[in-house]
Amino acid sequence: MSRLLILTLCACLTLSLGALSADAQRPGVVFHLDSETSMNRMLAQVARHHAFNPDIETRVILIGDGVKPAIEGAEDANGGQYSAQMEQLMASGIRLFACEATLNYYNLTEDDLAFGVESVPSGVAALGRLQAREGWGYIKL
Repeated sequence: MSRLLILTLCACLTLSLGALSADAQRPGVVFHLDSETSMNRMLAQVARHHAFNPDIETRVILIGDGVKPAIEGAEDANGGQYSAQMEQLMASGIRLFACEATLNYYNLTEDDLAFGVESVPSGVAALGRLQAREGWGYIKL
């Protein structure tokens, strides 16, 4: 009888650990930004999403003209640096990624990115993988 109880407890523990590891790898939400126009507003919307859903992992993938504000020293129309707003997002746990294919198109490298902005080889491929293989939600701004 005690052996059956031990086996049952081991099975429950194994299932619990499996649920915990699956929970740690649960999908999040990825934002797709491909325009420099209204970037401050779009970044504010990402911050708002995260404020109301802090338990959901959030990523931003910048493609096309959306990469321009992620370049070190990039300024908005009012002379404010985009990097300040991006640093606030990153400090709250949001990860920002620039598309390397876009950087190549503009003759830029990862070294040109503002501090903390990461890169992915292809922004479109990363969006597809997160949605199709990893079950992430997708929001286009």
